[in-house]
Amino acid sequence: MIVATVVLNTIAKGKAVLKLKKLMIFILLLAVLLILPSLLGFLKYEFIWGGLVISICSYLLLGFLFNWFSTTNFFKDIGFKENKWLMILGLFIAVILASWAYYFVFSWANELGYELWAMLTVLWFLVPPFYVFSRGMYLQIPSPFYKLWIVNNELNDEEYWNSVDTFRLMQVTVKVKRSPEAKEYASFSVKLPEDVSLGRWFNRFIDDQNIRFPNNIIELEDGNGPYGWILYTNKWLPMPIFTRMLDFDGDVIGNKIKNKTVLYVRRVSKNKEDEVKATAE
Repeated sequence: MIVATVVLNTIAKGKAVLKLKKLMIFILLLAVLLILPSLLGFLKYEFIWGGLVISICSYLLLGFLFNWFSTTNFFKDIGFKENKWLMILGLFIAVILASWAYYFVFSWANELGYELWAMLTVLWFLVPPFYVFSRGMYLQIPSPFYKLWIVNNELNDEEYWNSVDTFRLMQVTVKVKRSPEAKEYASFSVKLPEDVSLGRWFNRFIDDQNIRFPNNIIELEDGNGPYGWILYTNKWLPMPIFTRMLDFDGDVIGNKIKNKTVLYVRRVSKNKEDEVKATAE
């Protein structure tokens, strides 16, 4: 038993050493390939016009070839496939070695004195691999989960609203589509109490608007049941990346809503018990 354990440990260490050797050989070979465009320094003055473009295109091509090579079984055997961060480290080491050698080779081939700037073209090699890496990381981001609000008109008791402090109101603009088929948002300039939850205020808002416009109500349900609602605003620009979701259970202060903020409301249709799908608004 002890002998078997020793043998297995020896084999495991041998495999680790072999994999490390493969990594080192791969990094050195990659660095050698990245050094080759430095020979364009022999073009002298012509490097500025044609050699620089050829050098950049060469590194981009090498980057795309690396992306293709990274999908092969041989690349997996090297040891990178299981650890993408190890691959990034290996690329950085290869680029640093290649840049260092590029500087000296270019200086030897060209005495015009801009070897430092020419050396930076090596960085173009990283563009294709980093695009693939960042895209893969982005696709791994889970879809956001939003808590839905269901309108409940039973909470719109007059006694509660008569006790609301009307001296602490926030002027906001609410944009909501009256129906899922509507092409444009209906815009409302309303007063928002600071000490009332957004959900309770939204119940009141829907109730008031549907009473005022009985022939053009804000639809609250479809064949699958009542709609859920999400509420959001834009931080700076009306783009998804700047969208900030608001909590219906929180108030103005908790949601950090400022005066004259534009609030967007979207309805969500429940298709299944555990699945929600945003309607096409």
